[in-house]
Amino acid sequence: MHTLRREANTVTSGSVPVAIYTRVSTVNQVGGRFDSCESQAAVCREYISKRAAEGWHEVASFSDPAYSGGTMNRPGIQGLKRRIEAGDVKVALIFKLERVLRSTDEWSPFRSFLQKHNCRLVSTTEDLNDETPSGRLKNNLLVSVAEYERLNTAEKVRTKLLEQAKRGYWSCGLVPYGYTYDKTTQTLHQHPEEAVVVRRIFAEAASLVPLTKVANGLAADSIRTKLRVFVRRDGAKEEVGGLSFRSDGLRKLIRNSIYAGRVRMQGQQYPGLHEGLVSPDLWERANAAIKQSLQPARCLLNTRDKHFHLLKGVLHCGCCRRAMIPNASGKKDGDGRPYRYYTCGHTRQPGAVTICPVRHVSAAALEAAIIGFIGECSQHPEILQAAEESSRLRAKTNRKPLRTALAAAEDSLADITQQLRNCAEVVAVGGMDAMVDELRERAVSLRTEKQRLLVECERLRQDLSASDQDQLDATRLRESLTKFSEVLPTLSHEEQRSLVTLFIAKIEILPSGATGGKAAATSRNFELHIRFHMSRLIAGMEQKVVVQARPKTRGPLPPVRLLCLEMRCSIARTNAPDPIAILAPFRRAISPTQEPVAKVIQGAPSHPLQRALEWQRQLAAKPSLTQAVLAKNAGVAPGTLTHHLKLLQLAPDIQTFLITLKTEQELRQFSLNRMKALADLPQRQQLKRFAEMQRSQD
Repeated sequence: MHTLRREANTVTSGSVPVAIYTRVSTVNQVGGRFDSCESQAAVCREYISKRAAEGWHEVASFSDPAYSGGTMNRPGIQGLKRRIEAGDVKVALIFKLERVLRSTDEWSPFRSFLQKHNCRLVSTTEDLNDETPSGRLKNNLLVSVAEYERLNTAEKVRTKLLEQAKRGYWSCGLVPYGYTYDKTTQTLHQHPEEAVVVRRIFAEAASLVPLTKVANGLAADSIRTKLRVFVRRDGAKEEVGGLSFRSDGLRKLIRNSIYAGRVRMQGQQYPGLHEGLVSPDLWERANAAIKQSLQPARCLLNTRDKHFHLLKGVLHCGCCRRAMIPNASGKKDGDGRPYRYYTCGHTRQPGAVTICPVRHVSAAALEAAIIGFIGECSQHPEILQAAEESSRLRAKTNRKPLRTALAAAEDSLADITQQLRNCAEVVAVGGMDAMVDELRERAVSLRTEKQRLLVECERLRQDLSASDQDQLDATRLRESLTKFSEVLPTLSHEEQRSLVTLFIAKIEILPSGATGGKAAATSRNFELHIRFHMSRLIAGMEQKVVVQARPKTRGPLPPVRLLCLEMRCSIARTNAPDPIAILAPFRRAISPTQEPVAKVIQGAPSHPLQRALEWQRQLAAKPSLTQAVLAKNAGVAPGTLTHHLKLLQLAPDIQTFLITLKTEQELRQFSLNRMKALADLPQRQQLKRFAEMQRSQD
């Protein structure tokens, strides 16, 4: 919309302020040497010059390039109405009535609007006199004819597109990612590089890999969306695309039937002339997987843990079957730190009658016992041998029911596929017209069940594969446990909890009846049931994976298919300064004065931004180096590398400040996760929020 001139709201006697309005329907009519809107405006200005003796003069010009006349919700027409309401315009000059609107529903309200504000609608080529009954009838007929032409043209276009789709031609929309379009043959052809990416996306989705993880993998390999050139309504060209893939975009890509060699039109699919990038079976399995994983968004609460508790979320009361809630006492130890506890959630409920045998337990003692037990396991070959044997026995026990369940699911899938084929044949023959609706409903139900079975079969295959392959090795397990004792003290609090919860599935604490002797009055014995994902521990330690934060997904976490191993140990906690004692399966005393979680980072403390700057220098020095290869060389997960590089989006002043941080308290105050969230904001907001963080630190 362009306004040429604006005069005072007061209209002098004898003057007739005129506003010109023009419109075209398609982008093809915009731009060029002399487009349709400019042509309409030139005719209108010539008409005004002939009426100059009557006081006609132009006060404004409004245009709606590439807008349909089916609705009045257009910027140009809305601007014209505002000028009419203000009293600046007494004549709205147009080329033809159909340029204003092509809808009978919109015509009557617009005519009433003009009459209310004492404004006339004048056409340079048509007589729009509305004062006589015949004039009103003629105007109504003009609008009706314009509406008929609009609807009839749209119907003819839809019919042509449907006939082209039936013949297998792709004929509308943006060229899909993975294809190029040949205007000569009017067909799609595979893009040599993008087609490989499309097959990778479908294969990973069909393997039940979360779409967020697929997108992160593509970003780590520097794979971006297709670059496109858009022509705006004003004729300007703009290059868009070249962005990182997102999970919602991947979901739309996987749902597109074009990749299975089919074209879609008016809700129906037809065999296409182009070659599909994936097989119909892979397309169906990928769509079944993403449909099953789509869950409604849930509210994510950022719970604050003022006093760090390592076992938060994994520790449960074995008696009440409730989670152990971390809390801190009002009393403080000699170093000025409050005593920390884990309290059974059942005791927190109002009106709880039963008394929990566990109630609460010292957090420092329990954390020290868990870490000491895991580290000490590497020194006892009999425990490692028992873990290896337990893993082998569990895998052997699980293999048979998994195979039985997989065979049953595949049989059910074959049966449903045959039923769907029978329904399609009956509908195609058309011999049972009275039951077509029932057959379609049955087909929809069968298709939904088929998608569920496809996902179930894939999960069972992965479970069976994990049962066959993920068996523990005593040597690798011992090395990983040794690395765990060395790596854990070097991590921050968030990294420690993420690493522990990575391979500890659940810890149940129960009271032990083995109390007696002189310490019976002051000692409490507990039995711990610990469920480990040992395969995750081995993989994490071998790759030196440091998880920066637990994934905050809006859907359920991917199912764990690794073998789970259960171990038991007994501990005794006596009053300080008596030691914490591991009683079984081996004996070891742990001093309660030892901090169970190290507070000092080994070496010179530095902010994660320094790692990001170093990785950026490596990427710039070697253009062929991808993020995936760099992450592998650095011994971190691709997601960790991505999170660090995001810090480079911070304002220069913030980066300068972060590089100078040295103490651990400052590093926690301006941690990776907090700075990563800050990097998503514009730089002005970054500086404002960062100043607030500095003030809160002071």
